[in-house]
Amino acid sequence: MKRIVAALCLCALTLGLLGGCSGSSGETAYVESVSLITGTGSVGLADRYAGKVVAGQTEEVKRDTEKTILETYVEEGDTVEAGDLLFSYDMEAMQLSLDKLYLEKESYENTITAAESEISELETQKAKASSSDQLSYTLQISSKEADIREAEYNIALKEREIAAMEADMENTDITAPISGRIMSISEEGSYDSYYSDSSAGTTYITIMDVTTLRVEGNINEMNAYALTEGMAVTIRSRVDESQTWSGTITSIDWENPVTNDNDSYYYIYSDDMTTSSKYPFYIELEDTEGLLLGQHVYIEPSTGDGGSGSGLMLPSYYITGGAENAYVWAANDKDKLEKRSVTLGAYDGDTDCYEILSGLDTSDYIAFPDDSLSEGMAVEKYDEDSFSDDEVVVSVG
Repeated sequence: MKRIVAALCLCALTLGLLGGCSGSSGETAYVESVSLITGTGSVGLADRYAGKVVAGQTEEVKRDTEKTILETYVEEGDTVEAGDLLFSYDMEAMQLSLDKLYLEKESYENTITAAESEISELETQKAKASSSDQLSYTLQISSKEADIREAEYNIALKEREIAAMEADMENTDITAPISGRIMSISEEGSYDSYYSDSSAGTTYITIMDVTTLRVEGNINEMNAYALTEGMAVTIRSRVDESQTWSGTITSIDWENPVTNDNDSYYYIYSDDMTTSSKYPFYIELEDTEGLLLGQHVYIEPSTGDGGSGSGLMLPSYYITGGAENAYVWAANDKDKLEKRSVTLGAYDGDTDCYEILSGLDTSDYIAFPDDSLSEGMAVEKYDEDSFSDDEVVVSVG
């Protein structure tokens, strides 16, 4: 519900108001559709999110940029099965790297052998030296012992590198992790993100499973409470709203904010004038008959009965006067502001909402409570047509 406050703030900013998220300015009160505030929509539907039919799964096959690719066995547009060979690394180049590691290890071993021989000679000379020369020999011996410890440490490092290289050489053939279509092959490779660690590898081949469809939507952290993994949802056609499909939210990807074509993050205004990103969530469908890849749809939390809940749930911050004398600032049929008494039902602590039993319905318009509001003020209305999809979005960057 916090996205509603965000919308009010943006409206106020757009109109050049200097009073923050105030419900009024001068002699005008800004009121918003109850259907938008409660997420019930103009036809009594549940919270609605924009969605798109996408491929069931996409896998990015990475390559090690420190290795040379010997041959790539697929081309863009090819169809592959899980386990099919995609590309292989150059074994000869890897063997040369391994040989170099062995030579470096051998060099450190020789350093230890030479230092041990020198220590033995220094100890012999120290035994024959005068008392005044004893300290000089002791310091030389300590220096050689330090050389040995450093060489031993480097040998341990080289042994780990050798073990890793030998393991890599046992797996020079890279195969397809899923069945699907080769969507892209990047000769240079591309890092997963600006902050990616190059040692983790770069994306070389992208494979998309085009035989299985799922739906992707976007959610903002401001209304993150509204959706959860495992939640049943209804997919509704944008062309024919009587046509629906059932599904379940399988994941919400909080690690990868949605970006636009310019790799700019999408933000909305929040109630405290901070910004937040949008994140993708994915829906597994029970049936995909009639759906097309790339089709735009609506996503609605399922109520189990094919419709919306029976109670009108209003955020508590729109309600004034306490439980016994509760009222809201509402627009009357003459587009004037009035105190409207409402009867409260159950309280939902998870969403901070009260059930409205009487006094208000989805066709009404109400104002966010503000000290400057007074009965009889003219109102200016904002409803679902004032905003895109489910949120006010501003592209930044």
